[in-house]
Amino acid sequence: MQQEKRHQNDTVTVMGIVVPRQWDEQFHVTEVLIACKDEREILVENFESLPSLLSLSRAEAVFTGVVRKECGVESMVVESFAPVENNIPG
Repeated sequence: MQQEKRHQNDTVTVMGIVVPRQWDEQFHVTEVLIACKDEREILVENFESLPSLLSLSRAEAVFTGVVRKECGVESMVVESFAPVENNIPG
């Protein structure tokens, strides 16, 4: 089931992993999306102002921001994000 919390002003919180979506000629990542467990993909609109998002490319994190859907594509202006701590005994 989709994990999403709605806040005031249409702000939502989702959990997922950052995945590179597009690269430039020098193979620098220029676009990323948030891949959620339910196969939902959300394009990050403000990646240029948050390049540190790329550090979460192999870690689950929680993202909060405003989501909109246009022409079947969901996108988010990320307001905050934090990695999820995995406390797995072992």
